[in-house]
Amino acid sequence: MAELNRQLQEYLSQSKSGGTKSSSSTAVEVGEPEAVPGSWFGRWSSPWSGQSSAGSSGTSWPWSAEPDPWLPGLTRKQRLLGFGVCVALSALCFGLSVLYAPLLLLYARKFALLWTLGSLFAVAAAAVLRGPGRLVSPGAAGYLCALAGTLYAALGLRSTALTALGAGLQGALLLGALLALLPGGSAGMRYLGGWTLAVLKRTLPI
Repeated sequence: MAELNRQLQEYLSQSKSGGTKSSSSTAVEVGEPEAVPGSWFGRWSSPWSGQSSAGSSGTSWPWSAEPDPWLPGLTRKQRLLGFGVCVALSALCFGLSVLYAPLLLLYARKFALLWTLGSLFAVAAAAVLRGPGRLVSPGAAGYLCALAGTLYAALGLRSTALTALGAGLQGALLLGALLALLPGGSAGMRYLGGWTLAVLKRTLPI
């Protein structure tokens, strides 16, 4: 009887140790997500970093935080802070310019000045976040010249006509940039306008 009891205890201890080993072998270790180099928010921005599992070096804006040669001393926090300040100032200027929109004929210079300042702060926000070196292009240079000319006409010359001319130039450059983004450019815009007019003629009694 004592021998049988001893064999039963050995069997139970062996089965218990085997179950412990199997459970430990099937355990999955879940560690912290690895930090993605060049991303704005470290390891928590890995789904938006644009990097593949193979470790490709390409990252997608605005989640990339590679150092820009024009802003070598700014950290990620400083660039994000500058971006937030510029966006807030841009929204403030755009909001104030909307207040002058109903009285555009009487306050055309103030409207154009506030709108230009809002556009300038928006460009500055993109430059701080993405890097000025990545925004350099002929279109961007022309738009910045139009902004500077409008500010000079509004603040330096105090000419309503020249300020309105600068604002019109800004609008034309923005329209040209939007047309360049559309498939087909101006031809695609004409096709889209013709299709919209045809739909309106079929649905409305024109």
